[in-house]
Amino acid sequence: MERLSDNSPSGISGNALRTWGLLFLAAGAIGRGLLQTRLLGVGSANTQQLLAAMDANMGAATLAIVLQAIEACAMPIFAFLLLEGFQHTSNFKNYLLRVLGVAVLSEIPYNLAVSAKLLDTATRNPVFGLVLGLVVLYLYDRFPGKTFQNVLIKVLVTVAALVWASMLNIEGASCLVVILACLWAFRAKPMLRNFAGATGAIVCSMISPFYMASPMGILVVHMYNGEKGNVNRMVSYLAYPALLLLVAAACWLVF
Repeated sequence: MERLSDNSPSGISGNALRTWGLLFLAAGAIGRGLLQTRLLGVGSANTQQLLAAMDANMGAATLAIVLQAIEACAMPIFAFLLLEGFQHTSNFKNYLLRVLGVAVLSEIPYNLAVSAKLLDTATRNPVFGLVLGLVVLYLYDRFPGKTFQNVLIKVLVTVAALVWASMLNIEGASCLVVILACLWAFRAKPMLRNFAGATGAIVCSMISPFYMASPMGILVVHMYNGEKGNVNRMVSYLAYPALLLLVAAACWLVF
C-alpha cells in the first residue's frame, strides 16, 4: 500500500485497491494451481470435491478452501474499479480494447498457473469477465432513466450477461455481473452503493459457497479515497499476467 503524504486524503487510492485485488487473485491462483491441481489432483474443484479431498490431505484441502474464499474478495473490488473506470474514461472503445488485450494476454499464463496446461478450454481467466462487465455497463448507459422499458432492458442485459458468463465458463464472471449491477444501481450514493455491492456479494454465495467471504472486498472498497494514485498504465495492465507467470513458475519449481 502506498504511503500518503500529509496533504493526501485518508483512505486508499485506486492503485492500492487494485493491488489488494491482485493479491486476492494471487491467493486463488496459488490455491487452485499449487494445492488443488498439483497436490490434490482435483483441478478447479468445487466445495464438495475439496471436502472429499480432506480424507486424503485435510491440511491442503482446508487451505485450498480458504484461498478460494480469499480470491472471492477480489470480485467486489474489480467490479468497483471497472465502474469507476467506465465512468471516467474519455474513450470507451480504447478502454474496452485494453481490457480485452489483457484478457487475451492472461489466458495462457492463467492456464499454466491454474491447470498446469498450455491450453485449457474448461475455464477462462477472470479478465474476460471484466470485458463482459464493460459491455454490460455500456448497455446500461445507453438506456438511462427508470422508465419501465429501460429498466426491463437493463434486466434483460443482466440476464444475458449471466448466460454468456456461464456459456463461456469465465471464472467469477457471473458474480462480477451481479455485483456490478448492484453497484451501478446506486452509483450516485456511495454508502448505498457499498451496501448494495455487499448484498450482491452475499447473493453470489448462492452461486458458490466460496463467495460467502466476498463482502469483505466491499470493506476494502469502503476505504477508497477517490484518488487514482500514482501508477504506470502499462504496469497496471501487465501486472495480472505477470503475477500468473510467477505463480506458474513457483508451482513448477515446487513440483
